[in-house]
Order: sequence, then C-alpha cells, then structure tokens
Amino acid sequence: MTDGIVGRAITFTWGGTTILGVREKDLSLNGAAIDVTSGENNGARTLLTIAQEDQIDLKITGVTKSDALKNDWFAKTRTRQVVITYPNGATLTATFLLTVYAEKGPYKDAVTFDATLLSAQNDVVFVPGT
Repeated sequence: MTDGIVGRAITFTWGGTTILGVREKDLSLNGAAIDVTSGENNGARTLLTIAQEDQIDLKITGVTKSDALKNDWFAKTRTRQVVITYPNGATLTATFLLTVYAEKGPYKDAVTFDATLLSAQNDVVFVPGT
C-alpha cells in the first residue's frame, strides 16, 4: 500500500462485481443487547437475553481501477450484497450500506481509496474456512 496501511488480503465482491486490490482494514462485530428497562425495574437494568442487534462494521482500503463503489455512491445505489472471501476460504455474505467512500489519490494507473460499510439487513451468512 502506498501509505503503509497493512490489512488482510481478501476478495471483495460488491453487488456481483469483484473489486480487485481490496484489503480488510477493520472488521467489527457487535451483538449489542436490547435494553428493555422501565420504571418498574427499580433502577436495575433489564436486557433481553436472546434478542440483540447484530451489526457488522467493515472498513476496507485498497488500490483499484474499479469505479463500482464511486459510481454507486453518486448514483445513490449504496446498498448491495457483499461477499468477502478470506485467504483460508471462509466467506462472509451480507447486504451492506456504503456509508463512506474516499479516494486518497492516484497510484500508477489506479486510485487508492477507503470505504466504510455497515450491515443493512438480517441476512448475514458466515461459512468458516479451512
């Protein structure tokens, strides 16, 4: 990478289009519990033990020739199915919302970029690798 950022090499597919040169910068999984505390709880917090808000925040970076993310950003087509394939064959598939897209500058005949995606639906499927 041109700026020294080290990430995990992945295959990143956005709405059926594989975008080459993408690295996973940060993956955050959050299973935040739902607080159902009310006035009858005498000041004690009550959390649902089963229901939770499953959230995945994904930050990627890369050097690419693809305009797919930028084109969808400006077209306001910011929600797509994403498939991430890790080097060990594990896959993560879900619908994500593109919330941030930033180009950092040219690199040879490509462009460096950062993007942030947030899981947008309850359709997350993870298949472990080897």
